[in-house]
Amino acid sequence: MKKQFALRKPCSNCPFRNDGAAIELQPGRKEGIIDGLLSGEQSTFHCHKTVYREDGRNHDDEGNYRPVDVCQCPGAAAVARKFGRDTVMVQVATRLGVIGHDHYDAAIPSTVGPNDLTINRDIARV
Repeated sequence: MKKQFALRKPCSNCPFRNDGAAIELQPGRKEGIIDGLLSGEQSTFHCHKTVYREDGRNHDDEGNYRPVDVCQCPGAAAVARKFGRDTVMVQVATRLGVIGHDHYDAAIPSTVGPNDLTINRDIARV
């Protein structure tokens, strides 16, 4: 489980970066990810660079997603914290002592904030 929390800062083109280096997602996708994380509908969001590793280790021979080596997205975790809530997996890892409460603090300054996203407050329960 500890390996899932190896990353502490957003990757170079994390979609949640606030410095212009973020990859573009479909309109509303960032908000949908954060809505799901805040509502608890989604327990986690993995870093795209660990999901799509160059060696293909997280996909089987038919191309189906079979995660064996993925990390939590520090950008998404930091944005959820900016909304006042940790993701479900961050909560579990913190309570089990796998990570400290400050684990993603270094990611907070480089990520978008609540004013940058149009969150569905009913879905997100904020």
